[in-house]
Amino acid sequence: MWPTISFFGLFSISSSAITTVMGFLLAGFVFWRRGKEEHYSEIQLMDGFLLSFLVGVLGARIGFVIFQWERFGLHPFAWLDFFGRPGLQGVFFLVFATSFLKSFAKKKKWDVYEVLDFWSLSLVAWTAMTSFGQFLTGIGAGKFTDSSLGVVLAGSIQKTHPVQLYSVVLLSLLYWYLSWSESRYRTFEWYRLGKKAAQTGFMLSNFWIFYALISAFLLFFRLPEFILFGRAFDGWIYGFMLLVGVRTLLGRSDKPLLPESFKAKFSFRRKKIDEQEI
Repeated sequence: MWPTISFFGLFSISSSAITTVMGFLLAGFVFWRRGKEEHYSEIQLMDGFLLSFLVGVLGARIGFVIFQWERFGLHPFAWLDFFGRPGLQGVFFLVFATSFLKSFAKKKKWDVYEVLDFWSLSLVAWTAMTSFGQFLTGIGAGKFTDSSLGVVLAGSIQKTHPVQLYSVVLLSLLYWYLSWSESRYRTFEWYRLGKKAAQTGFMLSNFWIFYALISAFLLFFRLPEFILFGRAFDGWIYGFMLLVGVRTLLGRSDKPLLPESFKAKFSFRRKKIDEQEI
């Protein structure tokens, strides 16, 4: 579409660079605003955000190198060449950045899951903006199609599914849902489980669940990106993310991870096996 943007013919800049900076600023603003509303130290909040973002970028680069090994090989200088061989792996960014922020929040003795709740809003804003940047530059094109929805991206001569825009739309809906539920989930009886106050972590768990579902759905329109030894692992990765989200949701709502009937049946069978061994 528009890989570069010119300003009055004097100079031009990559559209992906612009959207990356905008995504970073938007994510930082969302995180800062929510943290300020909850009376956290603004300086410490931004320290955590910046450090988490840096760790996330490093993790995303590691992931990109691993799954693009044929382009890099055992050449450390190529791994660090962000400009000559650009590329980051989004899922690795989410995992590394979130893990670091969780550790940072523990050290500050914050309510870890409360911080991660409004961090999830920042992640949605960031991923939506970077997806839009990929659309402008033609990165991550979808499968070829003759559909009326197809577009010819930069560097291509045939119409493909604009999966980046699909992602932007779905992530925007996710942002709206998380924002809507932020002030309401504490009243959800199924989540409170009869308690006077619901535990934090609802938005984080929903982020992992819906991000995994969105990513899995988009596999119908794009090629897999997690390929090792000729095999695609996208479905496994998104399935694992979904399980993590469900487990977090059940754990924070104090619901049993296994139905009582299943646990009773399993215990009975285990007891019978033990008796037979004796």
